[in-house]
Formats: sequence, C-alpha cells, structure tokens
Amino acid sequence: MLNADERWPVIPPSKQEEYYSTTKAEAESLVLAANRAPSCPTLLTAAIRPSGIFGPGDVQLIPSLLNAYYTSKDGFQLGDNTNLFDFTYVLNVAHAHLLCARALLSTSSTSTIPLDHERVDGEAFLVTNCSPVPFWDFVREVWKAAGSTKGTEHVWVIGKEFGLGLAGVVEWVGWALGRKMKLTKTQVRFSSMTRYYDVGKAKRRLGYKPLVQLSDGIKISVGWFEEQRKKEAEKKGL
Repeated sequence: MLNADERWPVIPPSKQEEYYSTTKAEAESLVLAANRAPSCPTLLTAAIRPSGIFGPGDVQLIPSLLNAYYTSKDGFQLGDNTNLFDFTYVLNVAHAHLLCARALLSTSSTSTIPLDHERVDGEAFLVTNCSPVPFWDFVREVWKAAGSTKGTEHVWVIGKEFGLGLAGVVEWVGWALGRKMKLTKTQVRFSSMTRYYDVGKAKRRLGYKPLVQLSDGIKISVGWFEEQRKKEAEKKGL
C-alpha cells in the first residue's frame, strides 16, 4: 500500500492472506455499525487504525528484533529493503484515541450531525508516526539503540520470493514435527511489504500529530526492554 488513505477498500476475507488482519477488519465493521444504531441512537463510535505499533511493553515487534540481535541473528535480511513502512509509537496511538474520544464527546453534546468533512463518529482514522522508512532501516535503528555498531556488509539478503518458498518448506516441516518454527511466510510478507499511509484525515478532523518522533520512540522502547532484561538477569544472579 503506497500512501493509502481511508478511501481504500478493506480487503475482503476471501482475498486476505492473514487471518489476524481479517479479525481486525471484522471488529472494526462491528464498531462502526454500532454508531447511532437504532437500538442505541446516542452511542457514537469511531475506529483508529494504527500501523506497526511499538513501544515499552510491546510483546511482538521490539522483543523479537532484540532477541535476534542478542542471539547474533542480525546478519539476515528478508527482501531488498526498498519497501517503505509506517510504524507508530504507542504513546502516539494513545494520543489519537484520546483526541477521538474528545471529538465524540463534543459531538454527543450537540443536537445536529456534523458536516461530512468534519465528522468523526462512524469514521475510521489511519494513524502513524508520519515517518515512513525502509523496513530494515527501522530494524537496524533498533539494533543500534541496543548497542550494535555493525554496518550492512555482513548482511545476507534473502529475496522475497525465495524467502516465501523457504518459509513454506519450514512451516511444512514444523507441521510434520508438531513444532513451532521461527521462520514463517507471515514474517517474510511483513518485512518485505510496502505499507505507508496518508494520515491527513486524522490531522484535519482530530487534530492529530505525533507527540513522540520515531527515533525517540525507538530509543525509549529499547531502553525500557534493556532495563527489563537487566532486572531479569539480576533476579537470576547473572
């Protein structure tokens, strides 16, 4: 998706390769359908669509990247790194939710429905850090914040198509052995896809802008995880 906005259609389940994304789309449709529904006409709803959330307490993105660095698995790259990707620091996501809630409360206090270009209720809003970067540049910034001084000379680049084929074989072996494998087709797709957005709608109607810049968010996030790692090591007496 290149500079996509809310006018782009939601991918139907029959064409969506990731079940997780399908559940998100279904949940959003239920939330928006509840807006001013006949059963509760005073209920106002909206949806925030953040991209690539990361931050302290993250259980997916940052810990998996740091684990790769700590275990010296930072010499691989899936895809050619020409794909721009939007990430969003968690505090900025929370900020967008608060702005949205404030707008809904303001609307609920009036007896008229806002004009289409001002409306928040019943609407979806894309939210990012407004700083799309090549996917693996973000990854290496995380590793740099954790102490890496390496360049890219040591990196083995695995093409997307080859990576998908390899991941397919690995997943099949994992299925046959009843084991969860570390390389999946989802990982290959995620790290090689182009996915950045136009968040103009959120800026205009919610007054959104990132409170924390991408580079600062990375440093804060890695610092938090490093502190947790230190505490765990102290507990174990290491």
